[in-house]
Amino acid sequence: MSVRFASTGFQVGQLRSSMACLFTALALASGLSQAAEPEPDRAAPKAERPASVGASEPSPSEPVNWPAGFQFVSSEFPPLIYAKGAGAPGALGELLAELGHELRHDLRPSFYPFARAAALVRRGPSVLMAPLVRSPEREASVKWLAVLYRQRYCLYGKKEVEARLLSDDQALRQSRVAVLRGAVSRERLRSLGFRNIIEEADYPRILRRLDEGTVDLVYAAEPAFMGALQAGGREVRAYAEGPSFDTSDVWLVGSKDFSEAQAGQVRAALERLKADGRYAKFLQKARLKS
Repeated sequence: MSVRFASTGFQVGQLRSSMACLFTALALASGLSQAAEPEPDRAAPKAERPASVGASEPSPSEPVNWPAGFQFVSSEFPPLIYAKGAGAPGALGELLAELGHELRHDLRPSFYPFARAAALVRRGPSVLMAPLVRSPEREASVKWLAVLYRQRYCLYGKKEVEARLLSDDQALRQSRVAVLRGAVSRERLRSLGFRNIIEEADYPRILRRLDEGTVDLVYAAEPAFMGALQAGGREVRAYAEGPSFDTSDVWLVGSKDFSEAQAGQVRAALERLKADGRYAKFLQKARLKS
């Protein structure tokens, strides 16, 4: 009995010794594996951003941090942009909605007479406006965010004054010319020698004066004037086009508290609309050239 017990004890001792050797081998193997991997604070550095990209530049996919409670204002220029009706919001209204989608912000405007909308964005704070033409007088009063399109300015009149429109002489410059109140048209005409300039708040009032004969001509942006004729149910062929003195960029602008970083994201969003064809559809619908 004592011999069997001793023999069994010896076997148990051998088993314990073998298990200990096995655990030691496993521990050594695990230690070697861990040593082969870099420690977290010694991992290979990540690739640096290119030097041309600013460290604080926001990603185009991130929302723009607009000033809190910003307001977007516009003025009605059918068929480009207007508040209500079968074709609302118009080609420009649709483009601005697409731009807002890219920026993750609602760019559906509140509508005001043009001079009032321009005054609101100049005064600020936290106001966006479109459309607005850049000029030396306005240069420092707003933040110029992005060019939306280009447009021509022309003299227009009833068909019966076509001969006068086509004669670039002193008689033409003595005509009574209606312009949109607050637009750069008045100062441009003055620089060209026109002196009898009448301002009105909107194109419907301008067209009424033209129909009544209390003004002779209109100096207006081509898409806005043609759109006003169509919106008022007038026959386009009853009107004649005269000389064009200007072609101007039309902008989306912000009050002075908008930053250059925000302007950069607006321009990047507009480039994405150009890249995927949405901007080309806007030009086609608005009958504008690129």
